[in-house]
Amino acid sequence: MRRELSVPFEVRGQRGLVNVRVVANDDPWASGHQLLVPDLVAESFRGFPICTATLRYHGQGINAIMGWVQLATRDFDGQVSVDALPFHAEASPLFSYGHLPTFFDAPANPDHPDGVWRADTFLVIVPDVVRTRLLVPVAAFTWGYRLSGGYPDPLDPARRDANWSDHRAVLQKAYPDWTFA
Repeated sequence: MRRELSVPFEVRGQRGLVNVRVVANDDPWASGHQLLVPDLVAESFRGFPICTATLRYHGQGINAIMGWVQLATRDFDGQVSVDALPFHAEASPLFSYGHLPTFFDAPANPDHPDGVWRADTFLVIVPDVVRTRLLVPVAAFTWGYRLSGGYPDPLDPARRDANWSDHRAVLQKAYPDWTFA
């Protein structure tokens, strides 16, 4: 199993590297799941993946302002959705945005039927940083888990093309005021 991945990118005239790590969650309390599920039964959440992606980038200051967009696909029902944080999901498809943003996700869906949950995660820029609602993908990877008999098995992260044409229709339907280049 390859649980780590590096994805090179270039943006605004500078090179960078996305470092991705996916591990099985062996301690749902330590990962903070009780903050989302107050009556947490830790054993039900154990084994689901924790994904962290950090950036190394040669650009500085405003040049290093980027974001993350993630789309999740569930093979057991065919649903594809933009995976944005609930408190700002109506306003923006961004999972996070800022200076050298770290991506973190720890999905745990013990109530789902057996199948594959796969995320396509895109490092994006807004070319003018904050003035428009135009997102341009610059790097991407895929990761997730397979649930079988109620037991999760994290999937290795893999590079994917930073072109999100296969997800553009979902993005445009969910966020018609945004442009997805």
